[in-house]
Amino acid sequence: MSDARTEAQARTGARNGSAEPEIVEPTLFEMSRRGRRGFRIPEEKTRGDHAHGIPDRFLRRERADLPDNAELAVIRHFTRLSTMNHHIERDMYPLGSCTMKYNPKVCEVTAAMPGLRDLHPAQPEAQIPGALELLVNLQELLAEVTGVHRVAVQPAAGAQGELTCLLMARAYFRDRGEKRTKVVVPDSAHGTNPASATFAGFNTVEVKSNERGEVDFDKLCEVVDSETAVVMLTLPNTLGLFESRIHEIAKVVHDAGALLYMDGANFNAIVGLLRPGDVPFDFFHLNLHKTFATPHGGGGPGAG
Repeated sequence: MSDARTEAQARTGARNGSAEPEIVEPTLFEMSRRGRRGFRIPEEKTRGDHAHGIPDRFLRRERADLPDNAELAVIRHFTRLSTMNHHIERDMYPLGSCTMKYNPKVCEVTAAMPGLRDLHPAQPEAQIPGALELLVNLQELLAEVTGVHRVAVQPAAGAQGELTCLLMARAYFRDRGEKRTKVVVPDSAHGTNPASATFAGFNTVEVKSNERGEVDFDKLCEVVDSETAVVMLTLPNTLGLFESRIHEIAKVVHDAGALLYMDGANFNAIVGLLRPGDVPFDFFHLNLHKTFATPHGGGGPGAG
């Protein structure tokens, strides 16, 4: 299949019996033709025993099942695929609680500096005093901007941050001799909220949203009781809405002896305007790749 035909097929295919465009991009295996190479090295410079020093048990007996493609065809293939993906550089990503928030390129360049990029998780502490200083400074700055006493950078992902908070809650009530079994989450909550609650050993109770898309305050009051351990709220919520009665919600939760948790997936919308500790939320997690431009992936919101 020629590159021209491949591109035409990728861009103009249509479903059977439908005028709706269908994106069809052959795989590299489908494009493969035996003998194609990205480049060729003169044979006289490549002779020799390339397998020297490799134990026999690690040597292939048959040719590897890999596609043969010209370099330009491979580049065009992945370029076409990149235009098929929806991403923040291409267009708006409207979901409220999501990872697809724009990171300024200067932040990505900074994060890719060799002194940060080349660190290994198992590297001796004596070799990384600069990185440790950055982490301590980060903890102090995050504590200041969120209005709390301490911040942990150990959790390696948003859901792990949720779980860390819920395990803290479980230990808190255990030490107080209280058997609280319920975690209350809104129906608009991210799916990791009830999953983390279950993993921490709690039962999840869902509370409905009102016609404004916020938590129904009256229904929340009905389900929060002496068996409630934690109420989990995303602020702003997954619909992108701020809970207008958040201070009243906090009072109801604390009057019941429960703890109030904030999912910080959308903290970028309120940073500098509201500190979670002032509400007061008792604990929360932050996704630093969503709010403070640490690289997406690569270890998560803690220290990734």
